[in-house]
Amino acid sequence: MTSRILLGLLALFFSLRLFAVDNPYQLTTEAQLPQLTPQLADFWQQHAQTGRLTGVGGVQLAYAVLRHPNSKGSILVVNGRTESLLKYQATAYDLYQQGYSVYLYDHRGQGLSDRLLRDHDKGHVDQFDDYVGDLRTVMEQLVLPDSPTHLKLLAHSMGGAIALRYLARWPDEFEAVALVSPMLGIRLAPLPDWLANLLTRLLDWLYGLFGAESPYAPGTGPYARVAFPGNELSQSPLRYGLFRDLYDRRPQLRLGGPTVRWIYQSLAAAKLATDSGSSSRVPLLLIQAGADSVVTPAPQNRFCDLRQQAGHPCDGGHPLVIPGAWHDLFNEADAYRLPTLTAVLDFFSK
Repeated sequence: MTSRILLGLLALFFSLRLFAVDNPYQLTTEAQLPQLTPQLADFWQQHAQTGRLTGVGGVQLAYAVLRHPNSKGSILVVNGRTESLLKYQATAYDLYQQGYSVYLYDHRGQGLSDRLLRDHDKGHVDQFDDYVGDLRTVMEQLVLPDSPTHLKLLAHSMGGAIALRYLARWPDEFEAVALVSPMLGIRLAPLPDWLANLLTRLLDWLYGLFGAESPYAPGTGPYARVAFPGNELSQSPLRYGLFRDLYDRRPQLRLGGPTVRWIYQSLAAAKLATDSGSSSRVPLLLIQAGADSVVTPAPQNRFCDLRQQAGHPCDGGHPLVIPGAWHDLFNEADAYRLPTLTAVLDFFSK
C-alpha cells in the first residue's frame, strides 16, 4: 500500500503540471471547497427536491431532483456501491452550474433507501436485476414524467453495470451515456472469478439452510472509517475527508462490506453487462481510472472492443484513461477529477 501511495503521489505531481490550468468549465476545485462547502448545503436546501419511490418488491428508494429553470438538458446519475446521492452534492452542483437538471437516487440496501437485511451494514442484493428494475421505476415515475429533453446518463462503478443491463432492455431513452470507472470486473485477488463465484454461492447456500442472512464476504465486515493513508478510493485528503465526515454526521448512510450473495450476483451481472451492454447503439463514453484497485480494466477494454466490432464504438474508439487516477474519480484530486468531468461535459455537449 505504501508503494502504491508513493506512485500515486508521483503521478499526481506530474498530472498537476498537466491539468492545473485545464478547467474550461470552471468546475469546483479543492482550493475552493473550504469556502464552498457551507454554500453547497444552502444550494442543496434551495434546489434539491427529495422524496421516495417504491421499487421492486416494495423497497423504498430515496431520490433527489435539481430542476434547472433554464435547463439545456437533463442528467440521471446512477451511483456506485456504498455511495449515496448526498455524496454527489458537489458533482450535482457542478452539473447544475453548467445548465443541467440533475436526477439522483440511492440504490436499494444503501444510502437513504431501505436496507434489506437485519444487519444494515451489509451491502446486499437478492438479485442484481432488482437494481435494474429500480432504475426502471426511477425512469417511469420520476424522470420521464418531466418529459426531459437531451437526457443523458452518468454512471459510476456498480452504477455502470446497472446502466448497461438497463440499456440492453431499454436502449433508446438516453441521448448519451458516460460510464466512469464502471464495474465490469471486480478485483477479488487472490481468487480467480470462477472460484470466488463457487465459494460465495456455497456459503450463501449453507447459511440459507439454517435460515441465516447471507454473510459478509470473507475479509469484509461492518462499516469502519478507513483513514486516508489506507484508502483505495481517492488521492485527495480534502475530498476524501469530506466524504467520511458526511458519513460520520449521517450514520444512516454508512455501509460495510458486501454479502457473499452480492459478490456472485455482481460477478455474473458484470459479465452480462460487458457482453449484452455492448449491443446498445447509444453514444457512449467510458472513462477508466488508470490506477484503479477496485475494478479491473480488462473487461472495460473488451467492452469497447465489442462495441468497435459491432460498428458503434465507444467515444474515441477505446476507454479514455485518466493516468494515475484511483477509483472514485468524482472525489479524486483535481488533477484527475477535473479532466474526468471536463471529458463528460465535452461529450454531453456534442
